[in-house]
Amino acid sequence: MPAPKAAFNIVFVCTGNICRSPMAEQMLEQQAAKNKLPIKVLSAGVMAMTGDPMTPQSAEAMTLRGYTPTKHVSQDLTPKMLEDADLVLTATLDHRSELARMLPKASKYSFTIDEFARLTSFLMADPEFQDEFKKKPKETREQYLKRALHEAVLLRGMVPTSLDPIDVIDPYMESMKVYNQVAEHIDRRLEIIIEWLNA
Repeated sequence: MPAPKAAFNIVFVCTGNICRSPMAEQMLEQQAAKNKLPIKVLSAGVMAMTGDPMTPQSAEAMTLRGYTPTKHVSQDLTPKMLEDADLVLTATLDHRSELARMLPKASKYSFTIDEFARLTSFLMADPEFQDEFKKKPKETREQYLKRALHEAVLLRGMVPTSLDPIDVIDPYMESMKVYNQVAEHIDRRLEIIIEWLNA
């Protein structure tokens, strides 16, 4: 019996793994399932509140955006998670720096959520790159995703922008209004990323 095809592995990273990264994980997971994308999604924290669930406010903010919150248990980010990942998306630039210290080679395929959304948006819109990011004949979806990511990484410095990536702010202990803003911030960027993954 042939071994199952490996999924494309994405890891979301924030601080405590109870607000931002689990929201992003579950949002992308549900969008990937809707689009039948072979993606495995995990989340973890650089200082995780290990064993805690996602905050009720995060779950409510997800629900208001049309998602269904599922069970979550926070966990610490490990070098093994980074080693197994094809793509790592962090809430902030500081988180990206932290994981680069944990596993230096992971910096090649690590971005903030905002940074990666900008990159993929640019690559999809620019005619020069559009043909590069189309699935080739006989190419499996997994092969396409890995190839597209590799090419995107090589082009990351070519995206013209005068702005620094926008961090996803930490809503922990903040108002429901802030949680809703964070959920919207994440969701809007994931919509762009899903469009690119679904090319």
